[in-house]
Order: sequence, then C-alpha cells, then structure tokens
Amino acid sequence: MKIAMITVTKNDDFRFDEWCKYYNEYKDEIDVHIIVDDASDPEYVNSIKSFFTNSIIIERKVNGGSTAAVNDGIREALKDKDVDAIMVFDNDIKVKKGSFKILYDYLYSDPNLGMVGPLVLKKDSEIIEDFGVNIGWFVNHFLYQKKSLSDVPKGLKMYVDSVPGGISLSKREYYEKIGLQDETIFMYCDERDMAYRTKKGGYKEGVTSDAITWHQHIKCPYQTRRLKSNYLIARNRIYLEKKHFGVFKSFVIAFSTMALSLVFYLRDFFNSSRRIEHTQTMQGVFAGLVGNMSNDNLWY
Repeated sequence: MKIAMITVTKNDDFRFDEWCKYYNEYKDEIDVHIIVDDASDPEYVNSIKSFFTNSIIIERKVNGGSTAAVNDGIREALKDKDVDAIMVFDNDIKVKKGSFKILYDYLYSDPNLGMVGPLVLKKDSEIIEDFGVNIGWFVNHFLYQKKSLSDVPKGLKMYVDSVPGGISLSKREYYEKIGLQDETIFMYCDERDMAYRTKKGGYKEGVTSDAITWHQHIKCPYQTRRLKSNYLIARNRIYLEKKHFGVFKSFVIAFSTMALSLVFYLRDFFNSSRRIEHTQTMQGVFAGLVGNMSNDNLWY
C-alpha cells in the first residue's frame, strides 16, 4: 500500500491556516504528498514551501485550471512505481482518522473498482453533502443528500456513476488505462467526464459510508476570484455530451438548458446577480455548441 495525494492550490491564502491544520491531522495516513500550484503569486508559493517541507511541490507558470494541474500531479505520482493508489484531494477537506486506509481497502477489495470516494458531510455537521451521484440525462440523483449521517447504514458500500468531487482514490492502473483528465474542460464537469470514461474503460466507481469527511467550504472573500462557473458548467456539459454520445444528445441537452435558462432569466429579470448567472449559462451552452473551448478571460 502506497498512497500518493494530489492537492491543487492557487492563491489560497484565505484558507491556508486551515489547510495546514487538516494536513497535520492526516499526513501520517499518506505516503507521498504532491502539491500543484496553479500559477499563484510568489508570496503564496513561498508560504507553501515554508510549511510543506516534506511535500513534492510543482509550480505551474500558467493557470491551466484544475484539470491541467491535477494531471501534473498524476504524472508525478506515476513516476513512483511503488505508488498503487492516487488520491485527488481538495485543501478544505477535514477527514475522520483512518478513512484513507478504509478507502484503500475498499478500492482493492473489488477488481471492478477503479475509483472510490467517501461520505462527505457539510461543514462540521452530520448532514450529508455528497455520497455519490447517479447521472441522468436531465437530472442527477445525489444519493442521501441532505439526510443525516444516522440515516446511512454503517458499512454501506455501493456502486455510483460518480464519486464526490474533490476527494477520490483511484488505482494506479485506472489512470494508466483510461488516461488523465481532459484539460480542455479547464474545470467543472471533470467528474462527469471521468464517470463516462470509467464505464467505457470497464471499471466502476464506488463509495463507502465507513470513510467520512467534511467539506469545510472555506470560500475566498475577494471578488477578484469570481469565476464564470455557470458558463463553464454549461459549456463543458455540451462539450462532453458531444464528445461521448454525439451531436444529437448534445443538441437535446443544449435546447433544454437554453429554454430553462431563458425562463429563469425572465423570472429573475429584476435580480441582477441571478440574471448574470442565467446569461452565463446561455453563453456557455452556445460556446459548447459551436466548439468554443477557449479558457481565456475566465477570471474577473
């Protein structure tokens, strides 16, 4: 057993202290820690180097989004032939002690599994935020979402279409067979892409209630970090439907999303922030249809 953890960061000074605290609580449960800095300011990079003295730190010169940064980490992990499990892990996640070993044992207990994930609770609570998703054409089924931890049977293990985003453990052979993340996406919908590729590659994804985490959602207070998330989610969804299932399904999803967004736009016409969100969604759908996958000027 040798687990390599990959954490992507970019100017996360607003949650750096919490990240360091959580890392000290779980560091003994991982074997290799890889930090990929996605073109942060020099002062922040120096903070990372000062604290994470035993970690492998990759400094990207250009912001490639989460997909390119994660791929840099996976490539680094694969260089170590003894690493047999690769974890992608956000830096605002708190973990119940022993959960990584539980995930590893679950992953290797089933030859069908390529990727597994834990039960994710809302910040410092027992309310479930994410326990895997079954993907539908129009609606995704989030399993046990908003229920209490006590509502989930202990020892529950089940296949899902997609494990919780931001924390997953995969077999080395999984990435060697199906490949790395699609860097065209930049960020958002990468879990959907990997879910589609998991099935095509002959693997399954699964979750276990014995591994427990909390997503603390330490958000940036600075408006300059706002990202056109609605645009990317809508664009990437259309791109992925076309990539995996062809033009027909992408047009069906695009038409449905555009129509619904227009209805919401009219409903929220006098709410400027909501109106902007709906506009971003419609712009994203159009970009996906015409194949505009440029990621320039996404930050503002």
